[in-house]
Order: sequence, then structure tokens, then C-alpha cells
Amino acid sequence: MNGVLNIYKERGMTSFQVVASVKRITGIKKVGHTGTLDPEAEGVLPVCVGRATKLVDYIMDGEKIYRASFQFGKISDTLDAFGEVQETGEPLPKLANVTEALQSFMGTTKQIPPMFSALKVQGKRLYELARDGKEIPREARVIHVSEIHLIDYDESSGEGSFLLCCSKGTYVRSIIDDLGRMLGSGAIMTGLVREATGGFQKDASVTLSRLEQEGVEKYLIGMEEVLKSFPALIVPDVFLNLIVNGVKVKDQRLVSSIKAGLYKGLDGQGKLLGILERTEDILYLKLNLM
Repeated sequence: MNGVLNIYKERGMTSFQVVASVKRITGIKKVGHTGTLDPEAEGVLPVCVGRATKLVDYIMDGEKIYRASFQFGKISDTLDAFGEVQETGEPLPKLANVTEALQSFMGTTKQIPPMFSALKVQGKRLYELARDGKEIPREARVIHVSEIHLIDYDESSGEGSFLLCCSKGTYVRSIIDDLGRMLGSGAIMTGLVREATGGFQKDASVTLSRLEQEGVEKYLIGMEEVLKSFPALIVPDVFLNLIVNGVKVKDQRLVSSIKAGLYKGLDGQGKLLGILERTEDILYLKLNLM
């Protein structure tokens, strides 16, 4: 059993608990998720099973789409509604100001991860240190926002939501906290739904309860389908053994006609070999999925 399950993580579960449930349902020990969702967040969490666990990093690299809810006029130690929340007493911003401020997050910027996060520093999760009352310096990381727009906003309550398309490693709570600081009122995240990650969409996801009731086979996505966005490259029989055995092939009969980049490698019968990479003057099997 090798493939990916597009799980809809429900609110209240940890990503680790989802993996444990998939292990129990499938009977497979080799299982891994593709990017942590906080317990209070919900939405798309692709879970890789068997040899497909080798694809975790490639799936995580895909763009994420979130629908986030927020509340102005409050701050929190966790930057969301699930920590110690305090009222700021500051005026709530106007719709036009919120709409304009959101656009400042577009493009490539740097973001400092929040203390209440699963990021590891010197072997310890940041949230573990935060719970002990410790705060340590964190290095800013490059993030990219390709789209952000307001879905709704109530000026009288300061509540609203927005849609965000962003790179991996982006903390939506931090964006909302920065938004509140920018507009002078403070803000916390009140809800988060991951609508999509890479090619995995919420509409095609399955809850753990449905997975258990209806069977894994119905929802298991094969590795070749997962790699459908990669251009296919059929390895000629004369070079097949070399490629399969990890040799970096320099023969111009093969390499000269292939552009640099990553490919879904297949043999002459259409069997998936893995991910091929053409770099400089060589072609090799970057990731063996056989």
C-alpha cells in the first residue's frame, strides 16, 4: 500500500494523532504527514503511506491556501484566541484601512516564527520553551504571499476573514498579529482552515471517520497521480539499468535532448521509477520510488 491520503484534519486533533489513526486504519507503520496543522486549525493534511513517505518534502513545497478568521481589538501570547487573550481598548479599524493594509503582505518578505509554534530550535519545540515562560531569538525566514484578499469584515465588531495563498513555513497567526499592530488595534486569529496544499484540495479530502467506514482503497492516491504536475520522462531501455542503479548518466544521446529540471521517471512499460533530475550535463534518479 503506497500512496497519499488527502485527509481533512478536524479541529481538536493534532497532526500526530491523524498519523497514528492512519497507521491503525491501514495497518501500515510507515506513515507521515506533509506539514503540521495546529490542533485548533482544520483542513487539508495529506498523509503519505508506505514508499510515498519519500514524497513528503515535495508535497510540502507546494503553495498553501488558507481561510483565516480574525478579531481586532485583542492580543494574545499565542497570537490566537486559544491563549491568554487581553482586550487592547483601541479603536477598531475601518474596512478601507483593513483592505489596504492586507496588500502590504503581498510578495516576498521575511517573517519571524512565533514562540508558540512547532519549530525546533536546538532540539526543542518552540512551544515547549514558551510554556516554560522562555523566549529565545528566532531567525527570520523568507516567505512568499501570492494572493491575500478580504472575504468579509464587520466594522462594528472588528471580526472578519481573509483568503491567503502562501509558501510553506508561513505563519498565518503572525500575519494577523502584524496586521493588528499595523492598524494600531491589535488582532488575534480566531480560526484557520487550510483549503489546499500543493495539488490537494479540501473538496477532495476525506475525514478519518469516512476513511475507516468506506475503506482506504477508495481514497488512496497513487504515487504517479501525486506526481502528475511533473513532466513524464521515459528512460530508454539501454540506459534503464544505469539509472535504476543510481548512476549519473552523462551520455549525450540521452542528456542532450532533455531540459534541466525535475521529471517523473518511467520505464518503457510505464512503471514509475521515481523523480529524475537533469542538471548540468547529467541525468540521474534523484528519488527512487521503486
